[in-house]
Amino acid sequence: MAYVVPDRDRGDAVWVVDPDSAVVVLAASDEQARRLARMLEAVGFRDLRDYLAGGITAWRESGRSFETTEATDVSTLAERLKAGEVDLLDVREEDERREGHVEGAADIPYHELRDAPPAELRDRNARPLAVACSAGTRSSLAVSLLKRHGVDRVLHVADGGAADLREHGVELVKGD
Repeated sequence: MAYVVPDRDRGDAVWVVDPDSAVVVLAASDEQARRLARMLEAVGFRDLRDYLAGGITAWRESGRSFETTEATDVSTLAERLKAGEVDLLDVREEDERREGHVEGAADIPYHELRDAPPAELRDRNARPLAVACSAGTRSSLAVSLLKRHGVDRVLHVADGGAADLREHGVELVKGD
């Protein structure tokens, strides 16, 4: 069962959720849920089971289970990278990474994590894995996909991304 939340997943749902999956829509209102359901149907989702108005708050209040993920900001990420406390997964597209990326970071576009992450991400027993994009939306999706496939010890880099690390003393290299 997949759960799709407006403003986070609507444009990316087809990238990260198999269109044959059963889907429950979480939305702030009935109208927003109906609008998102129409959008999902337009891109091939046919097994829309239900919706829950009230969003995540309603989900929690209904007693359904949920998980949270530790989030970090770019400044703290930079400190932790320099101290060798975390590894970095950059989930931006190749053209974005070419403009500047952290040497040695794993580079996998977020949508390539849908079916299964590569073994080097699944079979980790090392440091936490910080997941970054350019602003925080794609990294949030990537974290969800990683956790779905059993990758633990992940950090969501929110409110900023990989390119912002330069401002915090982390060297970025251009090119491949």
